[in-house]
Amino acid sequence: MSRHFQAIAGIGLALGGTLVPSTASAQYNRVPDPNAKRVMVAVFRSGDKGLGVQAADAVRSRMGSEFPFKQVYVLPKQDITATLEASGFPVTEALEPHDQKALATLLRADEYITGIASKTPTGVKVEAYLVLARDNALVQPLGTYDVKGMGDASSGIAKELKEARKQLEFEQKCINAARQQQYDAAIAAAKEGIAAYPKATLARICWANVLVTQKAPAAQQLELAKEIVNLDPKSRPGLAILAQSYRDTNQGDSAVVTLTRLLATDPKNPRLQKDVVEAIAALANPAVAKPVIDEAVQANPGDPELLKLRWLILLSTKDYKQAFEQGDELIKLDTAFADTTYFIRTARAYAADSQFQKAAETASKGIAKFPANGSLVYEQIVGLRAAGQNQQALEALDKALAAKMPVENAQTLRITLLKDLGKGDEVLPAIKAAIAAGDTTTNLRLLALQAANDAYKKAAASKSTEDFTAAVDVLKYADSVAPNNLKAQSQFLLGATYVAFGQAKLTAAQQSKQCAPAKEAKDLFVEAQILLPRGGSFSPDAMRQLMGAVMQLDPYADQLIKAICK
Repeated sequence: MSRHFQAIAGIGLALGGTLVPSTASAQYNRVPDPNAKRVMVAVFRSGDKGLGVQAADAVRSRMGSEFPFKQVYVLPKQDITATLEASGFPVTEALEPHDQKALATLLRADEYITGIASKTPTGVKVEAYLVLARDNALVQPLGTYDVKGMGDASSGIAKELKEARKQLEFEQKCINAARQQQYDAAIAAAKEGIAAYPKATLARICWANVLVTQKAPAAQQLELAKEIVNLDPKSRPGLAILAQSYRDTNQGDSAVVTLTRLLATDPKNPRLQKDVVEAIAALANPAVAKPVIDEAVQANPGDPELLKLRWLILLSTKDYKQAFEQGDELIKLDTAFADTTYFIRTARAYAADSQFQKAAETASKGIAKFPANGSLVYEQIVGLRAAGQNQQALEALDKALAAKMPVENAQTLRITLLKDLGKGDEVLPAIKAAIAAGDTTTNLRLLALQAANDAYKKAAASKSTEDFTAAVDVLKYADSVAPNNLKAQSQFLLGATYVAFGQAKLTAAQQSKQCAPAKEAKDLFVEAQILLPRGGSFSPDAMRQLMGAVMQLDPYADQLIKAICK
């Protein structure tokens, strides 16, 4: 059961803006001392029916006999019950932490006691905590009691509470001094609180917050945060400061472990989720977080936020089989989890696990649910191509393009698929059409160069005039659209093509004794001598070799022209 503060706050309005004096007040037949601290005891969390109520009742009763009435006023059970009933809350179930705080605030409690109770083969086990009503992150553990009966547990809790409260006046002095920026006085007060109660977490938290405000050395903050977490492993302020201190001292693995422990205390905190995931992603060894999240999941079974974090960690650690199982479990718990991010991450994980068909199928399922999502289409096409289903991939891409769906690197992907399918004659027209339509990506220019290089190799092998002519046309186009960082490559390739084409023309002229091919060879060698130096930075050694060849072929072209051209 979880409700928001407004649900409880509405009680005040229902009761006319004030709390109605309960039967318990009449029973006590006295008004609380105005200086007494008001303490509420909440129903303890328990999996055993009635045990949580029994624990709260026992602690409340014991506190009544342990604390002087003028110092501590224990809110009667009747007041708590009446307030809960007025809001429609069950009175025998433990409230969520934020609801406990809201109830304490409504009842004007300064502090409240909460805890966990369970049955054991020999009796009961009870954990108890003192929480300051102003902030439910300010918690003081009161111990764990594995005893025969609830009376023994409540006795131990009440005695520990009496000791723990010795720090409170000093904690308040620390808070007040810190607000006035009197940091030395604040730290001195915190130290007094620790002297009064050596196991104090509340006084230490105030001290640690002062160190954070002062931007004290990370090592100093780290030492104090460790003390807090040693005393209370679930302390949210202690874990937060400890995690940041680990980060600041470049102890990344420890930071992630601590952040994961922190998230386990507040699994629905989106900012904390983001911090944990980013920190894990930045680590070379995210596996350090896995045992921590496994422990947190075991302690909070069925918590969707913790399960989601575990899923992300499993993906980061490449434990794909467990990640897929965890993802399936999450969808069963909450169908809303199957959003676009889930499908994209899962498809990529299947691809990383070399299950390309599953990757494509997962993306297809996502498209069925989110038909306008271009990222899912991209993952589907990549998966199909990796699975060797190039025709299906091309058809899926063409369908998306026809629907004007934005798909990452769509034209580059389409041209790659055309090449894969052996449709080389469609490649250059597709590139020209895409560039003419306004595509400015470098990838397309690279594909144009690749097409030109393929044409050059084909011509160099066949030595046919048709192939060389086609290669020159493709290279001229590739050079015309090449950005500055690719100009050297395009001009080198064009120059190399001119050398090979000129050599083929020269051979043809020599064999046919015709003047035209000899002159054409001469022109090609002249162009090559201009272009090759411009492209020299792309391939300096090859450029020098080709220039050497041109230096030999060019004079021979002159001789041939002189001999056969009358």
